[in-house]
Amino acid sequence: MSIYSNIISNIKYLAPLCTSLIFSIIAIMPIMPKGYESITPLLGVISMSFWIVHRPNTMGWAFVAIIGVFTDILYGSFFGTALFASFTIRLILIKIIYKLELVNIFHSLFYLTLSITIWLMIFLLINILFNTHSINYYNYIFQCITSIIVSPMVIFFQLYLLKKITS
Repeated sequence: MSIYSNIISNIKYLAPLCTSLIFSIIAIMPIMPKGYESITPLLGVISMSFWIVHRPNTMGWAFVAIIGVFTDILYGSFFGTALFASFTIRLILIKIIYKLELVNIFHSLFYLTLSITIWLMIFLLINILFNTHSINYYNYIFQCITSIIVSPMVIFFQLYLLKKITS
């Protein structure tokens, strides 16, 4: 077996990590107008949650930890906040998924909305605890809304990618 065929045969195991990291990078790119960076959609969280819902055995704890640390570094947040939020999201989604077993696009949208809400609540609580200046709650609300609005596009893209990987 050649190196190329080995990489191609194992690419389906790295696709969840790679897409989540790429979407995290896209989320911090300067595509928003000046001053609107705080309400950009959480594309990395959406991607990570999608893969936890659709491929929980592939998006394991190690990949979630890598995404959490990477996101902490990218966003410049208190170190460990994104890691804690990622672990919490994975734990809650796995508990819900094992009880229901059925996953379709509407369930995916619900799970992603739940994940975004958990992520923002953890970030808000950490900022309230460790920040001495005032916090603009509207930024968190608008970031949640924009993330929910953008999430169907990310879902459809990743469903297409999932279909290509499994076929």
